[in-house]
Amino acid sequence: MTETPDEKEPNWSGTVPLMAGFMAMIALVGGLGFWSVRAELSGAVVAPGQVTVESNRQVIQHPEGGVVGDILVKDSDRIEKGDVLIRLDGRRQRNELSIIEGQMRELSVRKSRLQSERDDLEVIEFDPDLVAAAADAPEIARLMQGERTLFQSRKESLSQEVGLLNEQNLQIENRIGGLKAQLDALNEQVALVQTDLESERDLLTQNLTRAARVSDLMRELAGLKGQVGRIEAEMAELRGQKASNGIALLQLKTQRRENAVSQLRDLEFREIELIARRNSLRDTISRLDIRAPVDGIVYGLQVFAVQSVVQAAQPLMYIVPQDQPLVVSARVDTINIDEVYAGQEASLQFSAFDQRKIPELKGKVQRISADALQDQATGQPYYSVEILPDSDEIAKLQGHSLLPGMPVQSFIQTGARSPLVYMIEPMAGFFSRAFRE
Repeated sequence: MTETPDEKEPNWSGTVPLMAGFMAMIALVGGLGFWSVRAELSGAVVAPGQVTVESNRQVIQHPEGGVVGDILVKDSDRIEKGDVLIRLDGRRQRNELSIIEGQMRELSVRKSRLQSERDDLEVIEFDPDLVAAAADAPEIARLMQGERTLFQSRKESLSQEVGLLNEQNLQIENRIGGLKAQLDALNEQVALVQTDLESERDLLTQNLTRAARVSDLMRELAGLKGQVGRIEAEMAELRGQKASNGIALLQLKTQRRENAVSQLRDLEFREIELIARRNSLRDTISRLDIRAPVDGIVYGLQVFAVQSVVQAAQPLMYIVPQDQPLVVSARVDTINIDEVYAGQEASLQFSAFDQRKIPELKGKVQRISADALQDQATGQPYYSVEILPDSDEIAKLQGHSLLPGMPVQSFIQTGARSPLVYMIEPMAGFFSRAFRE
């Protein structure tokens, strides 16, 4: 059967749908391209962390350690600055201090006696503080009396030696006086014999006397002069003895003074040592009461038994300071640290709160560690970043409190970039490193 022209199927064309699809594709690609170039996506460095106190927790330690005498706090106690936390046993230190103070009192009494000997005083002049203390302390009074007895004994011994030398000098003076009288008499005899000798010589020249007479007078004159010489020598020797005694007298007094000065110098050195030791013990005793450095709450108590021994610098407990600003201590990977700087804005998400009710809080980067730190558990390096929540953001917590140790997810905002840059940057980095040895 033959079809007529009117019965043929209509001629359908796909050009219009194709053109429409093509235009839609161009619009989609163009729109995406325009969006990828003109749109901006905010970037952020994600840094996990936790809430901390700005001044950090306070570690309570003792620089020297000791024996626990009393424990006055327990975990979770709220304490104020200056409160006594632990009291160490100070009996040993106080006994040692008592011994040293006794040695210093004895030393002070000896110094008073030596100073009086140095200044050649008649009686000891004690320090007024010692005199006042002796009224209530029999041991000090006994020390003072002992030094008085020693002072008087030494003074009497010196007086006896001085008196003996003075007596010897008096005897020497008397002996010299007697010899001088003999010398005067001999000198008169010498003068008379010399006169007779001259007369006899004149007579001998006139042959009026014998030569033997002249010889006898000359012999007598020589004998008298010999006696004069011996007496003068003896007098000189006695004067020498007197001078020696004078030097001995001077040496006795000088030696007494020098001995006193020498012993005083030794005592002063000893006194310096005792003062230093006393001050050290007083300082140690003053620190037997371990006090709170700040207001806060006690936690992590490490000491539980009285009479237990604590080592020097051993952590005894921790105090979380109160009324101190809370900050977020976050850890930033070292690869992202170049995008973080002080003053940078950040969003803080607290996983401990219901995220549907508690929004993210805003804050700013306050501090960045100067160098990379290392996680003690994993060994991974990181930078510590401190973020301070804005003061007006705390009101968004709706009565909830931030507590130290709460986990926080920090989003540190970086510069905005287009989607195209996000897509191209990894490929650009790949090709920049490609084909390099």
